[in-house]
Amino acid sequence: VMKELPKLPTIRDLIRVYGLGSKKQLSQNFLLDLNITQRIAKHAGDLTNSTVIEIGPGPGGLTRSLLTSGAKQVITIEKDMRFKPALELLQKASAGRLKLIFADALAVDEAEILSTFAEKQPWEEECNVKLVGNLPFGVSTPLLLKWLRQIPERKGPFAFGRASMTLMFQKEVAERIAARHSSRDYGRLSVMVQQSCSANICFNIPGQAFVPPPKVTGTVVRMEPKIEAVPANLTVLEYILRQIFGTKRKKMSNAIKNLPHHEEVGQLILSNGLSLDKRPEEMTIEEWCKLSMHFDEW
Repeated sequence: VMKELPKLPTIRDLIRVYGLGSKKQLSQNFLLDLNITQRIAKHAGDLTNSTVIEIGPGPGGLTRSLLTSGAKQVITIEKDMRFKPALELLQKASAGRLKLIFADALAVDEAEILSTFAEKQPWEEECNVKLVGNLPFGVSTPLLLKWLRQIPERKGPFAFGRASMTLMFQKEVAERIAARHSSRDYGRLSVMVQQSCSANICFNIPGQAFVPPPKVTGTVVRMEPKIEAVPANLTVLEYILRQIFGTKRKKMSNAIKNLPHHEEVGQLILSNGLSLDKRPEEMTIEEWCKLSMHFDEW
């Protein structure tokens, strides 16, 4: 259901009027093309009854598209106070559907923010809470890891159900997130994400569509928590992935030498019916998770 907003200045005009140049240290790149922001909103799914948390709205291009796409409530989390006047203008036009929070997204508790806007839903059912954002490239991976760690504990946005994540990453990061085992991009992030989520690439956005244009392509990825995650000891999983994927292209028999007690680890791999002749990128999500569950044995 599309909802029109009252006439507003263009995002380009707002940037000029309020002097909103991008800050390199915050790795800001703005999307001004509303055709692209509409596409992102569309990939987030039907927003009609949804509460959307938008990370890093900047001057509010994607925010407009989320509102016009009919979101019941949009909550923006922005670190840079310079965007307050531009976002407040949008808030006035939103008929109460936009809440502004000025904070660091890495530090906020989304569950607390959502408590007055959303209702908890059973994990098996579709969730009305959605995370959407043109993430600053510099903090995109730490933010994703924050959310992944909250899924098993049902914290943050996941206190309300299987909140989907439709997020912009640098193309190389996006390809790692969605990579399948035995492919070139498969690695630590692929396993971390796909242990608990489905992950699909939506579309690429060329650098010249951003202001200022970065030297990289942006890629939108949609992730949704699985009803049943692959059983794993997450702390261990993160540790062994970090140690072993540093030696990509080596066989597991060599790669495990980065781990303490690696002889025992080798025995453990063999006793679980796994092969030491495989390379790390050939191990499936299930195999990595199975390994993490036996960590106490070594």
